[in-house]
Amino acid sequence: MKHLSRATLLLLMLSALPVHAANPDGIRSIDFKNFAFPWDNDVHLTDRSTWHWIASRPQTLVRIENGIHYFRHSDQSASKPSPVISVDGVTYGDLDGDGTEEAAVHLNYGSGGTQNWDYLYVYKRVDGSPKLIGLLISGERGYGGLVGSTIQNGLLVLDFADADRRVGDCCSEGYIRVHYRWRNGTFVEEGTRERGDLNLHEH
Repeated sequence: MKHLSRATLLLLMLSALPVHAANPDGIRSIDFKNFAFPWDNDVHLTDRSTWHWIASRPQTLVRIENGIHYFRHSDQSASKPSPVISVDGVTYGDLDGDGTEEAAVHLNYGSGGTQNWDYLYVYKRVDGSPKLIGLLISGERGYGGLVGSTIQNGLLVLDFADADRRVGDCCSEGYIRVHYRWRNGTFVEEGTRERGDLNLHEH
């Protein structure tokens, strides 16, 4: 086999790198586990069995560090239960068809007791900065809580705990899968909802 020049070898190595590794301005370069999210402590569901997109954006921010934030008073003991936010996962994919990825960030808010809610923050990188384009709040735990998110063929695919198949208040044996398409500046549900089984040992 002929020897390759250094320049050729370098080009081959760069072409083998993931797209996001060669793109420092892409959304994957944002560290969402150390990030300030818009947050409003009063934004909770009155009907815990539903999920919906929030039209108005919270005006205050909460800072997540190392994937977590505790709502503690300065004089509160660390051993005392307190409300907490955690980053449970980030999903990437192109949602608006422009050839660049968006990020769907899954947050969980725990009240400090048994109640908790899931949120999905969808970000797009605009002029080098992350821009929030969608914010969803799901139901409470087994009553429609968010249990999974993917981006497939330009669609945001979300799985919610099926309240009709819940086991106690905490969990559900089934999911409801909903597809959303980004259209005219908002996420619109598309297609037929699907239902399936959940493995309670994995959720």
